[in-house]
Amino acid sequence: MKAVRLNQWGNALDLEDIPQPVPDDDQVLIRIHAASINPFDAALQAGYLQGMASVPLTMGTDFSGEVVAVGLNINHLKPGDAVYGLSPLGNGAFAEFTTVKAYEVTKKPQSLDHVTAAAAPLPTMAAWKSLYELLQVQRSERLLIIGVAGAVGGIATQLAKAEGVFVYGVDIPEKAEHAKKLGVDQFITSQERFEDIVQNVDAVLDLIGGEMTERSYNVLKPGGRYVTSLLAETPQEEPTRRGIKSMGLAAWPNAEILAKMAELIDAGKVQVFVNRTFPLEDANAAMVYRMQSKEPGKVVLTILDGSGK
Repeated sequence: MKAVRLNQWGNALDLEDIPQPVPDDDQVLIRIHAASINPFDAALQAGYLQGMASVPLTMGTDFSGEVVAVGLNINHLKPGDAVYGLSPLGNGAFAEFTTVKAYEVTKKPQSLDHVTAAAAPLPTMAAWKSLYELLQVQRSERLLIIGVAGAVGGIATQLAKAEGVFVYGVDIPEKAEHAKKLGVDQFITSQERFEDIVQNVDAVLDLIGGEMTERSYNVLKPGGRYVTSLLAETPQEEPTRRGIKSMGLAAWPNAEILAKMAELIDAGKVQVFVNRTFPLEDANAAMVYRMQSKEPGKVVLTILDGSGK
């Protein structure tokens, strides 16, 4: 089968022929129709995750496709099912086939084609975990999302608005209109200092990191909650001193949450956006484009008739 491989940290990707994987008793074999690119993939290629993986490896985390075969212990899926999911540091999704664990895959939203479904898994997982498990936002609370018009920020905004939360959103000026379409109550450009506009918010979802951590602490009210997607764990000395709760985000796969998000998408309560598609053989160009583009939406690799439902 064809697969996009990383053979040396920091190098360009290679399109290679490798053996098709065979599922074990706890795995599902997927024929991939489309796979989306995440910041995680760029970090992996650059070599930032060398402690978690080794080369050579097949790239890709998020996918949508069709079940080809299931292991003996798989009971929630069958061959022919249209599915979506994510498998970080697994057998790779930038390929014609992959094998994944049961908890990494479920039936895709029926209302989405494979291209759009492939753009959903990691952003929906990260947004769900951030809002419901970590920040635990409540109706009428005020939430600041930094990086609001990105894939995770966009899903988080839609979920928060459905819960009756007031959302402040920070992003580049080029994404202002998209942020408003998502339902952001007050958009703040990244050229402005949000500290001059926002004070005493209940929660912050920081999808940028760096200096944004300290700046976010400055606008949280006592007892406020902060989550960053840039760290699995955050230092606790400063937030403890300030009387706030600071948490890192690790969005590991959960098929039950993916199924719940599929229901919300099919009910029209959450939209997923695609920026542009590239064929699998143009994976290098797609990775470069994702880094440079200022347009909203995910970049997706099409592998097998990605437009089909």
